[in-house]
This record gives sequence, structure tokens and C-alpha cells, in this order.
Amino acid sequence: MGERTGGTGPRADGRADVGGAAAGLLRRLPLGLVLVVQVVLSARLIGTTTAFIDEGTYIYAGHQEFDHLVHGENVATYETFFSGVPVLYPVLVALVDKAASLEGARLLSLAFMLSATVAVHLVTRRLHDGRAAFFASALFVALGPTQFLGAFATYDAMALALMAWAAYGAVRFAFGDGRRYLVLGAALLVLANFTKYASLLWNPVIVGLAVLAGPGYAAWQRTRWRNGLLFTGAWALIAAGPALLAGELYYRGFEKTTLLRKPAQDTYAYVAEEAAEWVGALVLLALAGVVVAFLAARGRGPAARVPAWLALVLLLGGIAAPVNQIRIHTWLSLQKHVDFGAWFACIVAGALLARTVTTVVRAELMPRAAVTTLVGVLALAPIGLIGAGQASFMMGAWPNSTPMIEAIRPYVHKGEDDYLIEDYNVAAYYFKDESNWQQWHDLVVGTYTEPGTGRKLSGVPAFSAAIRDHKYRIIVLDFAQTRATDKAVEPVVKEAGYQLLATIPTDNTATHGAYYVYLSPEAAQAGR
Repeated sequence: MGERTGGTGPRADGRADVGGAAAGLLRRLPLGLVLVVQVVLSARLIGTTTAFIDEGTYIYAGHQEFDHLVHGENVATYETFFSGVPVLYPVLVALVDKAASLEGARLLSLAFMLSATVAVHLVTRRLHDGRAAFFASALFVALGPTQFLGAFATYDAMALALMAWAAYGAVRFAFGDGRRYLVLGAALLVLANFTKYASLLWNPVIVGLAVLAGPGYAAWQRTRWRNGLLFTGAWALIAAGPALLAGELYYRGFEKTTLLRKPAQDTYAYVAEEAAEWVGALVLLALAGVVVAFLAARGRGPAARVPAWLALVLLLGGIAAPVNQIRIHTWLSLQKHVDFGAWFACIVAGALLARTVTTVVRAELMPRAAVTTLVGVLALAPIGLIGAGQASFMMGAWPNSTPMIEAIRPYVHKGEDDYLIEDYNVAAYYFKDESNWQQWHDLVVGTYTEPGTGRKLSGVPAFSAAIRDHKYRIIVLDFAQTRATDKAVEPVVKEAGYQLLATIPTDNTATHGAYYVYLSPEAAQAGR
């Protein structure tokens, strides 16, 4: 018997098929190199800053939720204002934080983002070929938001990874690889949606993959639409149970944070400009890919146009986040949301770059390796260099909280004392073992009942009355998120006898301000 010419299994004579193993290694090498680059680009950011308010919020909430689940302790009603289920990512990241602190929590995000890169490579390879898969995964890694999310301990990386693997399941199902991929894809999509409600925006794109990804028949044939209905039905069936069990508080949070989110004040132009800065080059490549796909399908019949329709659906996924946030006039979290859409756009852009290489090689203008290198350098290097700078900027967009934490450390104790701190979740996270969650208050929404009159106050009058009554042992103002409220209560703080413990300058890429740390007269007199 002769030797086998493919695969990595044993030869007929019992010895290892060295050639097949080497070929398999070579096929995996491009993806391996991309992942190594991704680790380097994101890992360099992990230890550069203290916790951001979102990181502190989710990790701190996760510790509370874990204690509630295991020990039955009281917990804040995070489900009413979190834009994701608080017992999913927050609990997971809290467990990691217990073992490896903030750096470990950020490494968890890196693991999720690496997983998303593998998924875009596998999906693109199935839809096109290995070269397109390399370009798609490399483009995804080159983006600043991708690098940033790989070093940022929030639920975005987890939701994006789950969404990416749901897309992989949809593609495998569309190619007829088995009903298990229908269940897998739908289940992962449900988990992504519960992890971060905003990921629902890309559900139609993943259903579109289930409809259009399979080969061999025209776009409008019944079999394709049946695939889409089956995938949607499986998703609805799996989601129904948890949704029905969620309860009123979860529905309230879902409406407030996602479904009926109130419009902000950012202009259309500002949101569009910011999105273009982060993913504009990628979207242009994907747009060119769609145009080329339709041109290539001209005159070849309905079935030949299916890849072009699929490319259009993926492009729409790529611009879904900016369009949605332009609609509601908000820039908030856009630098994270654009990466969800970029995952889809990278598939189209990668296919375009691979088609470019093939076209040049067929024209015998350059050798294949030279063309691939040239196209890669011209397309990836500018996006990667710009992306690295953007990721560094994003990671430096909040102040170093260490000096402020150290200044108030002697005065924070678990008990009845209250602390009024703008963006208090950062301090609460660092003092999670030295305080109770009920002790922390911010300046966003305040209520206070006057002890003598029983009158219920809210807003600035509530803060002012509480400050006059020395309710807060520590007050920290930084005139950032709640600038108007800070300015309104600052004179009251001084009139009430609070003493300025420290003025701590903040110097970061976004703002240049200071923490103003005040102690109540009682705390100042006690000295601790």
C-alpha cells in the first residue's frame, strides 16, 4: 500500500505522516502569528492604569452577587440599571479577581478577545479560504478597539466572543454540518445577549449568516429561509425560559439601558466622526469588498449573487453600532460597540484583500508570497499603527486613582459611616474587604430625609442637607461626571466645616483636573 497524501493521521506502515503534520502546522501558523501579535498589543496595556469606573463597578458587583448566591447576603438591585445580567460576567470576573486581582480580570478579557479572533478566522476560512481568513483575523487584531477590549475588564469582551462563536455555529449549520451547530449557535447567541443586552443589535446579522452562508442554491430559495427560521426559533426557545424567569427588575433594567434608552446630546456629526476614526478604514475596505462581490456576480445567475448579498449583510453589521448611536445622539461606549460590528466587517475586508492577491498573481505581475506580503503591509500596517495609538489613548482616558485611594485609606472602615465620592465604584472596588456596599454614595442621584422634619429631598437639596448634617465621613469631588452638582455642593461642604485633606492632581489623556478630598469635622478630629 502507498502512503496517504493528506491528513495528519498515521501512514499505512504505522509511522507518523510527517508531511501531513507539517502541512497542518503551516496552515495554523498564520493564525498563531496573529494571536501572538494580539497578545503583545493588548498585554502591554494591562498593567498601565488603575481600575476604570466600569471595571470597578462590574467586579465589585460580581463579588456582591457571588456572596448573595453562596451566602444569601444582601445585594444592590444591579439588575435595574446594568445593561447585562449581573450574575453572568460580574460573577465570573469576581472569581478571577479573587484569584488574580485586576490584572487577572483584564487577562480574562484578553482570553475572550483571542477567542473572538480565532472565531473570525474560522468563519472566514469556511466562507472563503485560508488567505482571506488570515487577513480578516489580522485586520480585527489591528483595530484599536480590539486591542483595548483585550485589556479592559468589562463584559464587552465576553459578549463579543460569545457572539462570534454563535456566528460560527450559524455558518456551520448553514453549511449542513449538523443540527448540533444550530443548537450551539443559538445557545451562545442567547448567552451573548444576556451578557450584554446591546449585542441584540447583531442578532439579525447572525441569522443572515444562517440564511446566506450555505453553498449551492440561490438566495431566495425556501431552504435558506427555513434555515433562518430554524435558527431564530431555536434562539427564541432557548431565550424564553430565562426571560420568563427574570422578573420585573430585569425588565426594568433592560428597558432603561437598552430598549428605551433616552437620547443624549451628542451631535450626529460627532458620533460619526468618532466611529470613522476607529473603524472607518475597515468599513471602506468592506464597502469595496461588497462592490467587488456584486461586480463579480454579474451575469452568473441568482446563486452566484449569494456571496455578494452575504457581504452586504456583514457590512450592515459593521456599521450597525454607529448608525444606532447616531440615532440616539450618544457617543457613550461607542469605542467598544464598534468592535462588535467590526468583527463582521473584517470578514468582507479579508475576502477583498485575498481576492486582490489572487488577481495580481493570476496576472503574473508578482509571486504569490510577495503579493501577500505587500497587500498585508499596505492594508494592515497603517490600521495597526493607528490602532495601537488609539488603544493606548483609550486606556489612559481616566485618572490614576491610587493617590486618592491611599489618601482616604485610613478613614475607610466597615460599619455605619457613609462616603460620598464621585464615581465611587472605583474606591468601593479597592476597599471591597474594608467596607460594605451600603456605605458608598455618588453624586448622580441623591435622596435624603431630614431627621427633624421628615421631609424627603432629592438632587442637590438632598446632598446639601446631608452634608450640613455631616452624614458623610469622606467627600471626594473631581468636577468630572457630575460637574454641575459638584459646583453646587462645594460651598456647602466648606460651610459645613469639612476640612480639605488633600488636593490630588490628575493627569491623563482625557482630562486634567484634581481630586478634592474632604473629611467631616468628626473624622478630622478623630484623625482616622
